[in-house]
Amino acid sequence: MDRLTSIEVFVRAVECGSFASVAEEKNLSAQMVGKHVRGLETLLGTKLLNKSTRHQSLTPAGEQYYHRCKNILAELRAAEEDVHRTLNEPCGKLTIAAGVNFGISILAPIIARFQNDYPKINIDICLSNQSIDLLEGGYDIIFSNHTQGYESLIAKKIKSYSLIACASPRYLEQFGIPQHPRELAAHQCLQNTPIKNSQQWRFIDGEKIYIPEISSRLSINSGQAMLNAALEGAGITIQPISQVSDALKTGRLIQILPHYPLQKINMYMIYPPHLRGTARLDALQPYFNEESLQLTADYKPNTKTPIY
Repeated sequence: MDRLTSIEVFVRAVECGSFASVAEEKNLSAQMVGKHVRGLETLLGTKLLNKSTRHQSLTPAGEQYYHRCKNILAELRAAEEDVHRTLNEPCGKLTIAAGVNFGISILAPIIARFQNDYPKINIDICLSNQSIDLLEGGYDIIFSNHTQGYESLIAKKIKSYSLIACASPRYLEQFGIPQHPRELAAHQCLQNTPIKNSQQWRFIDGEKIYIPEISSRLSINSGQAMLNAALEGAGITIQPISQVSDALKTGRLIQILPHYPLQKINMYMIYPPHLRGTARLDALQPYFNEESLQLTADYKPNTKTPIY
């Protein structure tokens, strides 16, 4: 029995969760799927999967073997891409994960342009504000504003973008305008869940970074929803300038604490080492350069504090 085919069947059996799903996917019988897995177990001299009538799980040896096999298959696909690239345009599939706001406002439009230029590359995008595990999730690329937890992967900074603290005129008329970040303790500061007191609330005070004590009766895991709540007077929000430039220009939002700028946020494209140099990645990367992203709008932050 061909070992490479058995490895492919084993990897898909782990990812699909059952022999029946793999059998249907690869047009095999469930018995043949089991034969491939048992053949590997015999070759290795150890059990890879614990199976019952309703559940299957990896043994410790199976867990180790699965991750190695998955990397081997990825390297093989990359090698095939390299050959194909010399003969044809890039093709294949990219599975991408990103936060909801970045995905809607930045990623989706760029991917649409990318696919117009590279129609043979299929894209699968997952948008979530939860912590994303590239390896467990089976993703090729993650877009994230931090690199913690991704030390074994390649993280390429694609952009640093500016944030702004702002609130609606109605809120500021009712609760007043803070003059220093420490005064935010007495205000409703809309927070992003599940990352409360996140890195966004970091003000530059001379040569120091000031992180205020903040609280809010409203926490939301969507920046767009948070912006809409702020427009209705729910509290103070921190947003990328590009997201609020129109509201600032029309006066629906007012910048606060203009003399205490917020630290910029970096956005990273994160991917495993085996993807580096592949035709798919090389084709995609130019679409995420400084010019293409355009994360920062033309709005110039106000340096004068409004008076009510």
